[in-house]
Amino acid sequence: MTSLKPDRVQEQSQHSASGRIPRPPLTLVARERLHSALDLGLRSPLTMLIAPAGTGKTVLLSDWVARRRRSGQPVLWVPGQAPGALAGALEHLAGPDVATLPDPIVIDDAHLLPAATVTGLAQILKKAPHAVRLLLASRYDLPLPVSELELRGMALTLRSRDLRFTDAEATELVQAHASNATAADVQLFQERTAGWAAALVLAARTLAASGDSGWSFANQQPVLDLLLGETLSTLDERVQAVLLSTFGAASVTGHQAAMLSGDAEAGAMLGDLAGSGLLVTAYADDPGSEPLYRFHPLLVELLRRRVAGRSENAQIVTAAQHRSALYYENRGDGGSALRAALGAGDPALVARILLGHGPAILAAGDLSLVAGGFESLPEGYVERHPHLIGVRGLLRRATGDVTGAIMDAASADDLASSADPQPVTPDDNALEADAVLLRLWESRYGWHDVHAAIGRARTLLALDPTDAYGRPRAVLGPERLAWLLIELAAAETWADELDAALSHLDEALVTARMAGHRRLIGGGLAHRAVVQYARGQLENAAGSAQAALDAAGEQGLPREYAVRAHVVLGFAALGHLDVDSAWRQHELVVATDVAGSDTVVAGLRAILRAVLLLEAGRLEEALTELTTDPASAGPLPSFLSRDLALLRFRMATMVGDHTGAETQCDVLDRTGNTSEADLIRAITSIVRGDVQTTLKLVDEALNRPDVYPPLASAAASFRTVLLVRMGDEAAAEAALVDTLNRATPQRMLYALTAVGREPDFLDRLHRHVAGPNPHPFAAATLEQLSSYRAAWSEVGGTSLLARARPDAQVPPPRRLDAVIDGARIRLTPREADVLDQLALGNSYTEIARALFITENTVKTHLMSLYRKLGVEKRSAALRVARAVGLTQQSSN
Repeated sequence: MTSLKPDRVQEQSQHSASGRIPRPPLTLVARERLHSALDLGLRSPLTMLIAPAGTGKTVLLSDWVARRRRSGQPVLWVPGQAPGALAGALEHLAGPDVATLPDPIVIDDAHLLPAATVTGLAQILKKAPHAVRLLLASRYDLPLPVSELELRGMALTLRSRDLRFTDAEATELVQAHASNATAADVQLFQERTAGWAAALVLAARTLAASGDSGWSFANQQPVLDLLLGETLSTLDERVQAVLLSTFGAASVTGHQAAMLSGDAEAGAMLGDLAGSGLLVTAYADDPGSEPLYRFHPLLVELLRRRVAGRSENAQIVTAAQHRSALYYENRGDGGSALRAALGAGDPALVARILLGHGPAILAAGDLSLVAGGFESLPEGYVERHPHLIGVRGLLRRATGDVTGAIMDAASADDLASSADPQPVTPDDNALEADAVLLRLWESRYGWHDVHAAIGRARTLLALDPTDAYGRPRAVLGPERLAWLLIELAAAETWADELDAALSHLDEALVTARMAGHRRLIGGGLAHRAVVQYARGQLENAAGSAQAALDAAGEQGLPREYAVRAHVVLGFAALGHLDVDSAWRQHELVVATDVAGSDTVVAGLRAILRAVLLLEAGRLEEALTELTTDPASAGPLPSFLSRDLALLRFRMATMVGDHTGAETQCDVLDRTGNTSEADLIRAITSIVRGDVQTTLKLVDEALNRPDVYPPLASAAASFRTVLLVRMGDEAAAEAALVDTLNRATPQRMLYALTAVGREPDFLDRLHRHVAGPNPHPFAAATLEQLSSYRAAWSEVGGTSLLARARPDAQVPPPRRLDAVIDGARIRLTPREADVLDQLALGNSYTEIARALFITENTVKTHLMSLYRKLGVEKRSAALRVARAVGLTQQSSN
């Protein structure tokens, strides 16, 4: 028989006592002196009850809270193991000069609070102590500013000595449990227990059961161990069996206790124990609601020891775990079922749950639980039961074991492909789905043909109820189906099939919501955000990305999904001209291991970083970021090629690289983005000085329905400026309204930054806002663009409109690339600046002063220049640069 390990006794219940107040026991002793102390503590921000387990903290607080509520006074109860309600309660804190005291917040088991929560409470108590009234019960001191508050008379601490029962309180408590107790008995109990609540109760129950108060302490055995052990031995065997069957759960209902123990009266037994105060506490929202029962840590520890020490007790627990596993498996709660199956030590049951629910548990992020399931199986079990190979491959993929995942993918694929057509079983379908999941994942890295993987997934998901062999196809579980649909959509996004990807993501979201699987809901939304971004639907994409993060809650999204949400939110913040927020999102993206994602994410990250570097005026770094395409096993998706080409085009125009701009037009044509290529060719025609021709070409390109919306908004604003310069007020006004109409739905302010610093555009926009019928988005656009700071323009970057301005004194475009000894080289803009200074005969110091850089930076650029030009000194560099047309004089 598998031995029961304490760490296998996990929480079986999805319920918690969060928000519920424990019911005081029926044998309650009213402790007025402590109630008065708690009432007094309400005048201060902080009251602490610090004492070991079993000293009556929870009973005292629950009685005090019950009294307050009966008198209509509000109070919030927060258990330390479920502090979720605390965040909401602290969101809206009152100011320092409040007229009324804030409602008290009682935190039981405060020693279980997360460290971040304790830190947050400490900050509140330091900065705004008058805004809160906290009563914390803890087994030990917490890192809170108690001493500082006590010196100011703003904190009260009750410790073990304060919670000890007085003789009068002890007499009432003992006689409530043992009516035959004499004054001498009570005095003996007081001497032996030092007024400890739990020990008094246990001693009284021992007296009531045995009639003997002369018990003695054995050697070094703690008093509570002795008393609790003696008291348990007096309980009915059915009650002991119920306790042994249920103590592994953090909290249980009466129904769950009956299920775990197999005893229909289990709930009533726990209720009796809670009523008598025997280290079982009942939590309930109101007197009529079904209570949750929680065992005191002392009782849990003793029961653990009994299980470890007696095989018959271990058998009771094992049977309870087996019943629990079946119960949760039938309810579809795979995680709880697997934990219970591990406790039962049944390999066949563990394997069945792994196959049926393993993908759902993995998608929920509980990798260690699935890993524990496989570790518990006997050696060679998976080889004898090969349907598990697919689940193991998914586990290996999730844990970063790429080699193992690829090997399992191949094995699962072979097994699924070679399976006997008749008969088909649910296990066969599960294996087939897992094999397809792994192939779709591999296809995004070039390890498997993406179109073959997509076709196979679509066949598996076909509406036709039979497959090529004519067999009926079993319906997949909702979690497995949702994950498969998300993976299919990811592969379709990579394969440029965005319509199909959106359709399958919608289906995945419906399926994941039906299953109530928060992480899969978040995954579907994160992938949808990327597809919406690719279509230029920036505001919709931001909504999906934020919803993805919100859906996962405190558990958080897996990295593969979270990185998609953050990169889209980065672009959305940029779209709103909130560059600081965009940088913060970028930092979250960079902190994620992109190797755990695909080329789409890597490409989007590179684009976001390049744009942010551009906005920071770091042109050289931005150019370096965009030097090469993201690593990819095949052609980039057209939308990724489009975005890279458009950004590279923008940077080429900034530095006057006409050849580079033309190259990006060719890239757009070659990758199927013809409308975008024609539009930027129309825009760049302005360099030839024929405004009418440029306007005609821009109008024709904007009339195409498939042009990328952000580029269309930018082109419309470009057209507005040209019309203003021509003096056509009516046409300029119409063009401005058209620009705002294009930018408003998706809040694409960043698309307008190409004209954001143009006086002609801002003046036209200002007059429009002051006019009789301004556009709803006009005032916000004016405010944002007026404060927009184009850092790239301060380091030598120049917009196309600035170059085309009639009075502009802009140097003509210069060459940055050339062919030297058969190899094409390209200078950075800063290297070109240094070369020009070099041609003027300036020294290192003079070059540094002219370019506002250090002499060391000058030397670094010169070394790079010499290397590119294939020379070793200044004179040779100038001679070669002039010969190939790289100096400003030779360009002119």
